[in-house]
Amino acid sequence: MQAHQPPNSREPVLGVRAFLRLGAFSLDIGFSIGARFTALFGPSGCGKTTTLKVIAGLLRPERGHIRLNGRCLFDSERDCDLPPEQRGVGLVFQDARLFPHMTVEENLRFAFKYIRQGQQRFDFDEVVRALQLQPLLTRKPRSLSGGETQRVAIGRMLLAAPDILLLDEPMAALDIPTRLHLLTELRDIHERFRLPMLYVSHDLATVLNIADEVLLMQKGRITGQGAPETVLADYISTGLLATETVRNIIHGHVVRHDDALGTTTIRANGIELVLPRVQRAPEQAIKLELPASEIILATVQPQQISARNVLRGTVRNILQIGNRTLVRVDAGLMLTVEIVEATVQALNLKEGCDVFMIIKATAFRLLN
Repeated sequence: MQAHQPPNSREPVLGVRAFLRLGAFSLDIGFSIGARFTALFGPSGCGKTTTLKVIAGLLRPERGHIRLNGRCLFDSERDCDLPPEQRGVGLVFQDARLFPHMTVEENLRFAFKYIRQGQQRFDFDEVVRALQLQPLLTRKPRSLSGGETQRVAIGRMLLAAPDILLLDEPMAALDIPTRLHLLTELRDIHERFRLPMLYVSHDLATVLNIADEVLLMQKGRITGQGAPETVLADYISTGLLATETVRNIIHGHVVRHDDALGTTTIRANGIELVLPRVQRAPEQAIKLELPASEIILATVQPQQISARNVLRGTVRNILQIGNRTLVRVDAGLMLTVEIVEATVQALNLKEGCDVFMIIKATAFRLLN
């Protein structure tokens, strides 16, 4: 396998300036991103999928330019317009588009058809291991679950050796536990293969827990870019965010079990958490979901309570998003807590103050 060495995560990898009219809708965008996991965030119909299609070469802008790692993909003034197969852009759609007559292995190896010798960037066996595809190799797409299908689609696109991976919210149709599990796997893939990713999302869990950076899109324009907390704090859209459950995603490993109490203790970022007994061996990796609304805040250490987890932390920031209040607390493990606005005043919460997070053992949900 050839080593894949993308630029520094903060250096520009993809630069886009494009204008396109589609009926009554117009796309007018300008942005650049580095080799990070970037979320393209915004309401339905704002132009997110159109943006990905423009970058991938499936739609041609009326004017503008697109550059990837300094290479011209499109430039209306220089008559540069590379076809999709020459752009080095991988695009994964919501529907996986696997070949139904091929096995999973044949679908994966089909990616090599368009790669010239010496261009292969990722080893077949390594991709199969990373996405846990070995048990699926002899099966046909019709026998796969939704999550399995998307893992195969992502694997096939990786094997096509892209310089950047664009994902049109391929997890949207999956149930929440499967979606969150696959998102954490996707983040692992990003870090393992050091591959820049641009992920279309309108899911707060993705933006707050997975993305390094957010591009905020509204009505065909990029209206914000930066760290998730900064961008979301400036984004007021109760229609999009009013019902979205904010979830923390926790990566850890099993420490021990207490059969008498029926509990399991895990460690995440040096912090021990107690949850109901799970069937995992000690030291085995574990991924958990914790809804932000399931965490209680206190400014003094609670005594004689039933909750098994009390974590002391520091308020890093308080986000007012539409009519919702989110508090980011650093307890060695960064967690988002959702409270009502009146609680901020009642507890005199502010950045830098110490708080205690109270979490019931039953609040955690197993993802893997």
